[in-house]
Formats: sequence, structure tokens, C-alpha cells
Amino acid sequence: MTEKIREAPISYRPPHELREQFRARVEESGLSVNAFITAAVFGEGSPKPARRTSASRADVARLLAETALLNERLKGLAGDADPSLLEDAVRDLREIRAACLRALGRSP
Repeated sequence: MTEKIREAPISYRPPHELREQFRARVEESGLSVNAFITAAVFGEGSPKPARRTSASRADVARLLAETALLNERLKGLAGDADPSLLEDAVRDLREIRAACLRALGRSP
């Protein structure tokens, strides 16, 4: 029975006085520690930062539900409102809805 032997990992231990700065730079970059070090060493061919969202999925889902409620309310105002203003508001809601769906990883 032959087992494949993995290469030993290359590790980096920053000097104690630079650890906080190193961690802050990694966090600010949006990259994993491995990707950050690779970018620092090899430059241009480095991976792009991971996509991070600042809003929680629950918040985005709630906003998505609220856009549907607003859309219904706007449709109720159809007879009383200026048609061009109503059209603009509905278009804006569609854009917000599409952005929410993208933030949730779904297609609009």
C-alpha cells in the first residue's frame, strides 16, 4: 500500500512587533493569508480579493421582501399619481430588487 506524501507547507511567522500590522493588512486586502502572501511575493499574478458583503443575508432578504410590498403600494397609487413618476419609482424598485438578488447569490 503506497501512500502519497504531501509536501511540508511553507509557513510565515511575522516578527512579534509586526503581527498586528500584518493581520490588519490581510484583513484590509480581503484576501486569505495565503493569497495575501502570494500577492506580496509574486505581484501581479495574484488572485483578486474575496467578495465580502457588509449586510447580512437576513437584512438583504428583508429588503427584498419590502421592495415587493412597496411595489404593490405603488400599483395601488396608479390612478392618483403622475404616470411618469410612478414608472420611474417602479424602475428604481426593480434595480433595488436585482441588487438584493445578486447580493444573495441569485440571478435577478
